[in-house]
Amino acid sequence: MPAPNRTRLYREFLTPALHRRFTQAAGVSLLLSYITAIVIGDKTSLIWAWFPLGRAGIRTLLLFLSPLLVFVLRVAQLHCGSRSTTSPFQTFRQYLQRRDILETSFCYAFSAVLFSEVYIWSVSKEANLNWVVQGRSWERQRLNERPVYLRSLYLGLALLQTGFHLWMDYDKIRGSVEPVDQASTPQESSQTPANPVEQLKSRFPKLLQEIGIISSFSAVIGPIVYSLTVRKTAWRISHACARFLQWDIPSKAELSIIPPYHITLIIRSLISCFSLLLLWRGSNLAFSVYVAQEPVKRDQPLTQDSSDPNGSLINGLRSRKSLVRAFAFWELAKISQSFPQRRISIFKDIDCPGGPAWSQISSECLKMIQGIHTRISEYSSPSTQQQQQLFINPDQLQSLPRIGIPPKEEAVVLQPPAPSSKRELVESKVGSFAKSVGNNPASGNGSPVVQQSKYYLEQARTKLLSPEQQQAVSPAHVQSTINTYLTRFLRSGFGQPFRQTFARRVRSIAFGQPFSECVTIVDAIDALTRMATASIQEDDYGKVARDIPTIVQTFITTHQSLENLIVGTLLQPHWTDVEFQESQREEVQEVQVTLDALRHGLAELMNAFGAFAAEIGLEGKNVRAAEMIAGKKKKTEMIEGIE
Repeated sequence: MPAPNRTRLYREFLTPALHRRFTQAAGVSLLLSYITAIVIGDKTSLIWAWFPLGRAGIRTLLLFLSPLLVFVLRVAQLHCGSRSTTSPFQTFRQYLQRRDILETSFCYAFSAVLFSEVYIWSVSKEANLNWVVQGRSWERQRLNERPVYLRSLYLGLALLQTGFHLWMDYDKIRGSVEPVDQASTPQESSQTPANPVEQLKSRFPKLLQEIGIISSFSAVIGPIVYSLTVRKTAWRISHACARFLQWDIPSKAELSIIPPYHITLIIRSLISCFSLLLLWRGSNLAFSVYVAQEPVKRDQPLTQDSSDPNGSLINGLRSRKSLVRAFAFWELAKISQSFPQRRISIFKDIDCPGGPAWSQISSECLKMIQGIHTRISEYSSPSTQQQQQLFINPDQLQSLPRIGIPPKEEAVVLQPPAPSSKRELVESKVGSFAKSVGNNPASGNGSPVVQQSKYYLEQARTKLLSPEQQQAVSPAHVQSTINTYLTRFLRSGFGQPFRQTFARRVRSIAFGQPFSECVTIVDAIDALTRMATASIQEDDYGKVARDIPTIVQTFITTHQSLENLIVGTLLQPHWTDVEFQESQREEVQEVQVTLDALRHGLAELMNAFGAFAAEIGLEGKNVRAAEMIAGKKKKTEMIEGIE
């Protein structure tokens, strides 16, 4: 039980909610494991093939271990917002410096191993998937290559799924936001997201189609890849494991010339690959759908059960963990939109620890929004503090008192002895000349030896090369040729991971790294707008009206900073962005959604407070700027009008 008079932390409400969603997603995964257990099990008995209290139930629990590892991986790498690197290659470099690649590869590989053993144990004897093959009465047992091939195929599938997991960034939730609906009002509730079950029903057909394509491709290409790459290695490892398990097989067993491919093995590989991918991808989908639910509990905000709901919410807004902070801002946006009683409690809570609840909440929202302007300013002009660290005034250094004698001013290096023979004299002259040229290149260029060498090189180039050949080896032509080949490479599919596109650079500058905070920023803008407009009728103390000038000024400054970044000369396309066009400057989705939210917010604030702008301290220039920004059409509307 929490201690009395202590504000419960926001994560104390978020963690149980995530646990409940984890359990719900695990229930979906357990159902998929049960279906898989029936499909791959022995069908000799129609009752025991599906009865959950028999072998089917045991297979289900054992198969459930495979997606359970995926759930553990998802929890460890869960984050909110999409990755904000400048190029896919930079993303790859960042993952190399972290443990994500190793953790993902290990979880999927171990999951594949568990599935392979359960599958081989579950199939009937007619499948011939035992470790060894029984020979005739006078023959010794020999290693069976059929299960070796299946285990290798599952590990290859795990490697492929690892690539999909990292490339598609399965671990993100709320990676994008929908455009702000300017027709809505603070009193109107947004469309309720589809029920998780409904989302699963709508997305599962496409998922099954993708799984069918990948499993069919694996069943057809798998034998070829296995024979050309890992067959010998897999055979040696399996042979060593079989002898370790005390199987009576020869110490040296050669591979057969013809691999043990048969139509029945191909069909089994197709079914088993489909089942394994269904467990992996179905579990990932269920986890993403359930965890990304709104921060509500029994149709109330998560912090509603707290003894100090506003204090717990403020604690979440100030959290250093991006995931906790993102859920707190999401809950604040839902409160401002759909829970009027909770809004009123925020306006009336003036005895909250640290100051009035509205003041603390608005401060955290403004800090989140101002982060855009701060990051853009840091990109445009290096901080003075960094420059001071690079150039330090020696007079400002406080050294220790001198305790030794000062160093000598004259030369302290001994002079070499005088040459005593002609050979030493020649060596001394040549060494002195080389040192003089190295210490003073300008004097060396004017020496007769250097000038004569240049003359002979120029004569040789003129006599041996034609004018066309001289033009071909000129520095300008060589540089042009290199640029041509670089452009061709970057335009190809192999060069795409190295492109630093304009959109990715804008996201990394404006919304932070390594993950974008665009979703959280839009939630902060929406929460401030709705609570400010609702305060006209719900704020009895009039505290919100005092902060309207600051909110309007922040919205204007942020809007101008974003427009200067994408439209002005502050950010130019990178030389690797060979497909860049000027029209792409206004097609960055995250930026347009943020700009639309700012325009919508300014329009709502002007409609609510514009009539008495002077009374609340709104300056005339800010009113004109806000009205001008609010009057701009949304980018999405302009595109629809053109179409």
